[in-house]
Amino acid sequence: MNIAQIEEAAHRGLPFSLKVADGDRYDVPHRDYISLPPRESPKRTYVVVHRDDGYASILPLITITSLTFRVDAGTTQ
Repeated sequence: MNIAQIEEAAHRGLPFSLKVADGDRYDVPHRDYISLPPRESPKRTYVVVHRDDGYASILPLITITSLTFRVDAGTTQ
């Protein structure tokens, strides 16, 4: 998975999920739930997914195995 694919998904405005190598899934219901490093940054190797309970997870790109759009959002993968 690369940062451009995740940026594109976030800009589409559709809910999606990121799955990581250990099987965990991180839901991104809206663009406000994900933070991406600045485009000018030479180290664009992670994303931050925020949750409603105030916690956030830092996900290294190397661990992200798939990006899936929610089926009820009108599209899949």
